[in-house]
Amino acid sequence: MCGIAGLFADARGQHVDAAVVSAMADRLAHRGPDGSGVRAGPGYALGHRRLSIVDLAGGAQPMGTPDGRLQVVFNGEIYNHLDLRAELEGCGAVFHSRSDTEVLLHGYRAWGTGLAARLRGMFAFALVDEERHELYAARDRLGKKPFHWARHGAAFAFASEIKALHALGIDRRLRPDAVAQFLALRYVPDPATVFANVHKLPPAHWCRVRGGAIELQRYWQLGFDGVVCGDRASWHARVLELLDEAVRIRLMGEVPLAPFLSGGIDSYAVVDAMIRTLGRPVDACTIGFPDPRFDERPAARESAAACGARLWEEVLRPEEMLDLDWYADTFDEPFSDSSAVPTYHVSRLARRRVTVALSGDGGDEGFGGYRRYLFDRREHAWRRWLPGPLWRALGACCPKADWLPRWLRGKRTLQNLGSPPARAYARSVSAHLPEQVFAVLRPEHHAAAGDPHAPLVAAYEACAAPAPLHRAMATDLATWLPGDILVKADRASMAVSLEVRAPFLDHVLLETAARIPPDWHFRGGRTKAFLREALAARLLPAALRRKKQGFSVPLRNWCGGPIGQAVEGCLGDGRLGEWLVPETVRMLLRRHRAGVGDHGEMLWAVLVFARFLRRWCA
Repeated sequence: MCGIAGLFADARGQHVDAAVVSAMADRLAHRGPDGSGVRAGPGYALGHRRLSIVDLAGGAQPMGTPDGRLQVVFNGEIYNHLDLRAELEGCGAVFHSRSDTEVLLHGYRAWGTGLAARLRGMFAFALVDEERHELYAARDRLGKKPFHWARHGAAFAFASEIKALHALGIDRRLRPDAVAQFLALRYVPDPATVFANVHKLPPAHWCRVRGGAIELQRYWQLGFDGVVCGDRASWHARVLELLDEAVRIRLMGEVPLAPFLSGGIDSYAVVDAMIRTLGRPVDACTIGFPDPRFDERPAARESAAACGARLWEEVLRPEEMLDLDWYADTFDEPFSDSSAVPTYHVSRLARRRVTVALSGDGGDEGFGGYRRYLFDRREHAWRRWLPGPLWRALGACCPKADWLPRWLRGKRTLQNLGSPPARAYARSVSAHLPEQVFAVLRPEHHAAAGDPHAPLVAAYEACAAPAPLHRAMATDLATWLPGDILVKADRASMAVSLEVRAPFLDHVLLETAARIPPDWHFRGGRTKAFLREALAARLLPAALRRKKQGFSVPLRNWCGGPIGQAVEGCLGDGRLGEWLVPETVRMLLRRHRAGVGDHGEMLWAVLVFARFLRRWCA
């Protein structure tokens, strides 16, 4: 795992300062503490920071072909690099290292822009062809590894993290629409960033830069239109086979590994498969809280004991939620998923002993694990009972509609039933509704902010799958996963120089999961039924029955105490006042302390935004 940065001029003859690119790479030292390198050529410079995992003695970057024509910087792991290497050697390629990086050089020479589609792994890389003076960059299918870019004068600038681009003195003007999206969703969806002139290369895309023009191309799209052949039991076996394979290939490397283990079934399944593959016990890491309602350590201990793992534990206390200097520096655009804090601490716990960790990320997106999928499915069925205007009228009079069944009394549910499916799903998955966002955002930004739910609505409508579940899953895979889950995992782990691998996000496994009939994922009002059935012969029955919790933080209680005090302390900041209405935030804080509603999510978002402004917009 590494950090990459570079500048590529529009013309070969333009000077590019290697020292500037070296300074960019140095801002990514946490991603690669084991080595650094810069390569300067005609009209370009590439920088790299290395975390050594594969071919410890070799594999230094930037790496080039013997003739010097091709140069590459690469962040990630190519799990099928040995197969690709054998194929390329059969075509006459001569390798000079055991590194998976070298596969990119020979692969580009053989397959051109088709290279990215041949790779199985997590990756972001940039490759320069000196002879043609063009740059080819690509990002993995799900967006596990980051790639940010910006125009810098007459050059294309790129980096793993935005903080490296700040070394160039880029414009730090914020986008009002991105600020509104952050308040609504907890993150800024791809391909935008909070900065007006900085962009993300979307997942499953490559880009080519030549003559000042930037060409973007999607190379992969998960389809949900397959037809299942065979019975349920045979599909259980197939999924377990692919999960075991995904775990096995993610054990590659020359450094020690340890998995994360929560109380859920996804990380438990990964730990179990890892032990089955290695044939020996492994060490696993977990984080807990003093509040037993949020403490998953007892469940993690049960799972560890059942599969033969040794468990390392750490307790997270509210004062560690307030130690946000690392947070603002690590997440260099606004990001308020509070589970990032325990993710950072479990990564720090793991890094004391290992360099690579395995996680259970992706099990919910691939196998229908979120409760919102069940709610969305029900809403589609209920929407047929009454015309949309009548549902909207009921939503307007709620919560006075005490005569309604309990499961229909929620105002958001009733309003969803009166909304188009894409809009309803966006409302269901959001931390805050547009009206809540605009109550906090200063009025002068409202027009430019637009619709905070627009990226989610667009993603939902872009999926042509007939099943509502598949459209919801496709939306999450396009927005929530790369914008929240994978950002959290990448930044929190790389802040402590730890690589995290996610077997459930293996694209071959996901392509198989996408063919499973939607009805198989639900049984008895439970989500993720198919995966639970498949794992029944491996995991504890109690774990399979346990409700999903994840690294949830007791945010409601903590915002009534020290976090609320921190929010109160930041409301006098003039930079925050340029974007948010302090009086509205104070009102939310008073209501939260009085127990009138739970405003913890918004209060935490305000605190995170204030720290972001202080760190990056001073």
